[in-house]
Amino acid sequence: MAQAVIAVRGGLDAKSRCAEALDGPERARLTAAMLEDMLGAVSRCADVSATWVVTPTPELAELADRCGARAVRQKGAHGLNAAFRQALALVGDQAPYDPVVLMPGDLPLLEPDDLGAAIRLLRTHGVVLAPSLDGGTSLLGVRAGARLTPAFGPDSFRRHAAEARASALSVAVVVAGSLSRDVDRPEDLVHLLLHGPTTRAGAFLLERLPQPPRA
Repeated sequence: MAQAVIAVRGGLDAKSRCAEALDGPERARLTAAMLEDMLGAVSRCADVSATWVVTPTPELAELADRCGARAVRQKGAHGLNAAFRQALALVGDQAPYDPVVLMPGDLPLLEPDDLGAAIRLLRTHGVVLAPSLDGGTSLLGVRAGARLTPAFGPDSFRRHAAEARASALSVAVVVAGSLSRDVDRPEDLVHLLLHGPTTRAGAFLLERLPQPPRA
């Protein structure tokens, strides 16, 4: 069983690279819908013992509470990696013998089976990585007792793998469709409309984008 951590920033400035397709309030609603989709998927994964949501956004913290997750208000620097560092410290205090999986909050197509497969690999590996299509990291799993600095962002898959190997931690890679496509750009909205129309995020986009943005 693992602790699952989702880090997400909402509000009017969220997902700014999608501004040509959605305005600020719409991007805020999309972010909330994606988080709700992810929380639903995580709750259906039998390999997760607890879910944490780290966010600086009060509305998303309240959503996490309603969905049964443990909301953590982000403090200090607002950024994905700062949020994950805060969560790792907290989870390490409260569940020091559990592995941890870290995910950004923009994976609305997440499947419980893919998440479970990643968690089970932590029984035999120190680190589990899922690459995103752009070379980033969509999931970082760390075995209990292992140490790896979250470095999400451009080229982070390679950097995470390199740090793990430099620390003599074995690395397993999970390549899964539900983990490979985060939502950052207008073309990602098109992919979500095509492949996840029944998700909360996909249903929201169907209402808001009768003419989808060009991929």
